[in-house]
Amino acid sequence: MKIYNALPEGNEMASLEPARYFNLGIEQVEQILDWMKDAKGATQPLLIHLDILLLLSEKYPSIAEDRIYKLDLEHIKTIFLAWHQRNSAKIPVKYREDIKESGIKIIEGLKKYWKP
Repeated sequence: MKIYNALPEGNEMASLEPARYFNLGIEQVEQILDWMKDAKGATQPLLIHLDILLLLSEKYPSIAEDRIYKLDLEHIKTIFLAWHQRNSAKIPVKYREDIKESGIKIIEGLKKYWKP
């Protein structure tokens, strides 16, 4: 096993470990999407999972490019916006548009790592 540098992922054994977190995040997003298609409530867990994937993507861009393609980001955006529209009256007015904009921004951020 080789050591490449002093970073936490700087050795042969650890270098692909972030991929496990991408895989877990993608799995969570897929499960949440099924629920969000019909969800009737002001709260949702989708954006935090996408935000974590975005943070991981920024730290590990090459691994992100090997994983993020598994997400259909346009489909995710469609489901998120449909959830938002369906439940917007239940979201406090002072947060309503910011939540929508935040979701769109996160999804758009992930697109730069989406390489088919």
